[in-house]
Amino acid sequence: MLKMISPRYFWKICLALFQVLVVCSAMAQTPGYQKITWDDLLNEEWYQQMKKDMASYGRMAFLKDGSEEAEKMMASMRKKLDEAPISNKYINQKIRMPGFVVPLDAVRNGQREFLLVPYFGACIHTPPPPANQIVLVTPHPNLNLSKPLESMEVIWVEGELKEARTKTASGVSGYALEAIQVYPYKALHNTKK
Repeated sequence: MLKMISPRYFWKICLALFQVLVVCSAMAQTPGYQKITWDDLLNEEWYQQMKKDMASYGRMAFLKDGSEEAEKMMASMRKKLDEAPISNKYINQKIRMPGFVVPLDAVRNGQREFLLVPYFGACIHTPPPPANQIVLVTPHPNLNLSKPLESMEVIWVEGELKEARTKTASGVSGYALEAIQVYPYKALHNTKK
């Protein structure tokens, strides 16, 4: 037997559903943007070669810090990381990807450039990752962030991925992206590819 609900209760339910829809639409992804991962940005040939090269770098553990041999080996490794080739698979495509924020300046507004990196502490507490694992992000002029992004904040960014090797004080990026949207990571972490 069906029970009739009061008009007042009906409108409360409608209002609650409307509020859920508004919140969900605020966290909605921009249509037409493909979700990618950090592995998608690796150049496969370079990656395979680096795995082989890392075996020879393992002997660095036995070198004295600051020795000429250790410094040469570190410089050689840093050069390979900074010159890491990119993957062209997603160049000039609309992408969505997560990462950690590394601010490049002290400007406290939504228009500050930043590096997007794959793990916590990169470029700040640890050396920078390879250039093919750093994205220079420039917020689109029409992007309105609700608050300034903080160092190591975890976010999703959406925009068109470009090839752009850029040297900054925090690291060398192999990619650039003009962000049309920035979301907190928790808002989209359950989305599928």
